[in-house]
Amino acid sequence: MLTTAKALEVAGRHQRTALLDACAYAAALGEPVAFLRRAVAGGAQFEAIALDSARACAVVDEHGALRYVSGERAGEAPRRPAPPRFRTDMQSRAEAALVAAARPRDDAA
Repeated sequence: MLTTAKALEVAGRHQRTALLDACAYAAALGEPVAFLRRAVAGGAQFEAIALDSARACAVVDEHGALRYVSGERAGEAPRRPAPPRFRTDMQSRAEAALVAAARPRDDAA
């Protein structure tokens, strides 16, 4: 874990603004913040962690792009909500098609 000062020291020049923004975002949550540094192919990636809840707040990639994280725990894969089984408009179209198919045709004779 790196402090904000140490993360700024080891970060590339192009990442510093994003690191400060990530720190401000995490501090706005009311928790102390620290950074994880990961070596990646193009340089280093930094992850801002809210220490009290051990949740990732933001990620600064090797290009200096900042991405806010929706609060999952550090190291945990993000959960995606399950899609609804049927969309309302599709369900009503399906019901209308069943009703139309159940009607007898006039030209069936």
